[in-house]
Amino acid sequence: MTEVVISTSIVTATLVTLAIWLARTWLIERLKADIKLDNDSKLEEVRSELQKANNNLSHISAAGDKAYSQVQASLLPTKIQAIEVIWSSVLAWDEMAAASMFVSVLDLDWVRKYGSDPSTKKTFEDLLKAPSHLDFLRQRKDVEKMRPFVSERGWALYSAYHSFYISRITKASILTIPLISHVEIFERANERNLIEKSAPKHILDLYDSNLLDGTNEYLRYLKEVIITELKLEMSGERDSNKAANNAAEILKAANDLAGSVSQKPENPGGKPFHTPETHNNALQADV
Repeated sequence: MTEVVISTSIVTATLVTLAIWLARTWLIERLKADIKLDNDSKLEEVRSELQKANNNLSHISAAGDKAYSQVQASLLPTKIQAIEVIWSSVLAWDEMAAASMFVSVLDLDWVRKYGSDPSTKKTFEDLLKAPSHLDFLRQRKDVEKMRPFVSERGWALYSAYHSFYISRITKASILTIPLISHVEIFERANERNLIEKSAPKHILDLYDSNLLDGTNEYLRYLKEVIITELKLEMSGERDSNKAANNAAEILKAANDLAGSVSQKPENPGGKPFHTPETHNNALQADV
């Protein structure tokens, strides 16, 4: 009897254990199924939200492209005008090419010796007479209004061309004024730095070896890259980061050069300026 009770208890305990295990297993699997179902549902919700966001972005992008195109189209006439003004200014400087080339062949010893000679004054007055060089010095203000409508590189290249000519015309202009420190201006104007920043090395090397040939080659090169950049501007292409960085270097060098020749030259030896009559009397006294 005792053995039957024990056997029954063992069977009952086993069944209870089995039932607990089955219930636990079922509960775990149910929880897993519920969790999976919940995760799948949430994943689907996320996918749905992402798809909606993607669609919205596509609409926004399309709207942005359309708006950008409309803005570009509205700016096109102004861009065309800006390019015309800038290119006309580039071509206008050609009229001062003779004075620029003349300055190219003057070394510092010649400037120091003959800068105040009456024949020097007469020569450069004739070179600068027609057209008036002062008109070219003023034209930058008109072109400056067009800056917002061209690329940074386009503006930097134009500034390089303009500043180089400003430097040359300023040198020519001071040679019409006797008894000032002409050499100071010639030494102060760092054309070489501008060429180094804005042109290939072979042009810089040519400038170092032959000032006249280097000048001609540099100005030809600048005109070519300016017109290329303006064409890119018309096509709607934008500056790369590299081009923008290079533009900043060119613009700084151009501004430095223009600034270097805008300062008033000192009187040699701290002496006051002389009138032409006084200068002629001094020359006659020397004779």
